[in-house]
Amino acid sequence: MQILSQTRDRLVLEDNPVLLGCCLALAIFVPVAIGFAMLISGSLAGLWMLLVGGFFAALLAVFLRRVRVILDRTSGSLTIRTASLTGGTETSLPLADIRGVGVETSISRSTDGSGGVSHTYRTVLHLADRELPLSQSFSAGDGAQQAAQAIRDWLADGSGRGD
Repeated sequence: MQILSQTRDRLVLEDNPVLLGCCLALAIFVPVAIGFAMLISGSLAGLWMLLVGGFFAALLAVFLRRVRVILDRTSGSLTIRTASLTGGTETSLPLADIRGVGVETSISRSTDGSGGVSHTYRTVLHLADRELPLSQSFSAGDGAQQAAQAIRDWLADGSGRGD
């Protein structure tokens, strides 16, 4: 999650999984291109390649989501907008409902016996009655920590860069 804009009255964050989208697009294009080439050459096995491309297209439609989080001091609201190939949603909550901000960690252990461990993260808002993840997916890097700290700072004093 990255900070798009930050002022005293407004903080806008976005999670836009461009790399995932590009990888899935490539995973669709390659089998579909191979499948069509096989069909043109007379091999019905090309249908299987088209099916593989269709599988990755379904993954793209289900998992690729852009999330935009808008904290607006003027209206006193938090707005979360999601957009995907299957549509979009918008949820609004009062800023007063936010009790804290945290980072949720997912730990994956290697199954190949190497003992490798990887950590991925996502930003979570602690509300009065529940926890609200700001994105469905976890990601590596420090984007979730930076987003959480930006939200904490913005909520604490209302100051921001760009004033």
